[in-house]
Amino acid sequence: MNSKNSKNRNLYSMGFIGVLVFALLLAGCSNQQTQQPQQAAQSAAETIKIGVMLPLSGDNAIYGDSVKRGIELAKNDLGLTNVQLIYEDTKCSGKDAVTGITKLITVDNVRAVIGELCSAGTLPAAPLANQYEVPLVSPTASAPKIKFAGDYIFRVMPSDEYQGVYGAELLKNKGFKKLAILYSNGEYGAGLKDALVENFNKLGGSVVATEAFQSKDSDVRTQLTKIKDKSPDVLYVISDSLDSSTAALKQIKELGISAAVFGSEALYVPELITNTQGAAEGMSVTSVKAGNDQYRARYKAFYGADASVFSERGYDAMKTVALAMQKGAKTGKEIKDALYTVEFEGTTGPIKFDSFGEIAGSYDLYKVVDGKFELENN
Repeated sequence: MNSKNSKNRNLYSMGFIGVLVFALLLAGCSNQQTQQPQQAAQSAAETIKIGVMLPLSGDNAIYGDSVKRGIELAKNDLGLTNVQLIYEDTKCSGKDAVTGITKLITVDNVRAVIGELCSAGTLPAAPLANQYEVPLVSPTASAPKIKFAGDYIFRVMPSDEYQGVYGAELLKNKGFKKLAILYSNGEYGAGLKDALVENFNKLGGSVVATEAFQSKDSDVRTQLTKIKDKSPDVLYVISDSLDSSTAALKQIKELGISAAVFGSEALYVPELITNTQGAAEGMSVTSVKAGNDQYRARYKAFYGADASVFSERGYDAMKTVALAMQKGAKTGKEIKDALYTVEFEGTTGPIKFDSFGEIAGSYDLYKVVDGKFELENN
């Protein structure tokens, strides 16, 4: 599909993609590659199974629920009535992600998997996706390491290599010279931290402190005290846990740290403003581009709530898999090959994979003003 044709496609055409997909798929399915589990003969009335791995309980469920809503909305809008979504609650845990993808592939016999949400779950699951030749499309995992996770690994979220460049240039252009970073010590936090450090140093800035915490920690005073002693003029918080983000912002205020506060996109959730009871006021957040007005209006009409950057990525991940199947792909290998040729205008911009299964990145800047996020963009 070329870009021109994909852009002319109505994003919300009910049933068009579904009809084409299943006219091709429901005739039956050839045997999987020898590495894949044996599957029974396909009948004309077969339901197409797609696995979904998300954190649906625990601290990260707020993000998982949002992605799930985006996936379900895409399934509805694209008329995928014969698609069965099989969910695994993987809690952003590497162990649970390995267990989840193993079940989805070897027991449920899914054609493809959407997930995991977190880099910490996506990376451990990747070797199994490659081994069994089942494509894995992550909606939101952003750690730079995922670029090299294998031929069957894709994501509709740009790598934090891009956000590191954007964030460093943003801080430098705003006149900040001394950067401190408080980050969650996992694949996501460490990856974005490294990208920020590298690019801020390249621009002539000085990184005076980098302090790590464990995801879900509710006390980061020790790390923040060390940061305060270095007198930064800007503090960047990288967190994939709502509880940790809440604690960090409250304790920054309690300790009287005067540095300007920036955060990564996982802090771009209204619940954080509510939970911090004023401590988020004035914070700026760098985030991947928000969805277009058409998507946001559609989401509002369907759910009666505002969309998030997480739901938007879920929508695009589901649509990506559907478009690959529309090309006639049936087996995991065929779907993987088709994904490399998929190209369309997603909710947040162009979706087109490079040879690593990556997309390009673009970002927005938000600031908390009078208890709500406002688009700032320089």
